[in-house]
Amino acid sequence: MLNVTGITVRFGKRTLFEDVNIKFNKGCCYGIIGANGSRKIYLFKSIIR
Repeated sequence: MLNVTGITVRFGKRTLFEDVNIKFNKGCCYGIIGANGSRKIYLFKSIIR
């Protein structure tokens, strides 16, 4: 299990994500859906840093 609490991602004055809380359970498969160019990958990069 992986818990992520209080992630905020900003680029300059623009806030992409603020106070995000996620819980990933063992054995489950997850995906993120959004429009092309909506910077979905930055959420995952913030988690693994």
